[in-house]
Amino acid sequence: MGTEKRFAVVQNARDAKQLWQYLPQNYEVIGGDFGTDPAKPVYLIAGEDDAGWTLEDYVIPRLASGLITATEITDQVKAALREVTGA
Repeated sequence: MGTEKRFAVVQNARDAKQLWQYLPQNYEVIGGDFGTDPAKPVYLIAGEDDAGWTLEDYVIPRLASGLITATEITDQVKAALREVTGA
């Protein structure tokens, strides 16, 4: 691997167990069941791209095949969050 860790926010997964079933070994669920509606949990996944197992070319489309949406947390979003939170 050796690439930069990438993160995504995931919605519409029934539960973490379902989400795990869609992820390759180089990605994992690192947080979850947060959000404003308990009936619609939000999860955070993280991983490192490895060969063809990339976030944009494999993980996000694979999740979409199960009607699960994922949005990458880009450097721009991270910078905006740091600015807002002061972290």
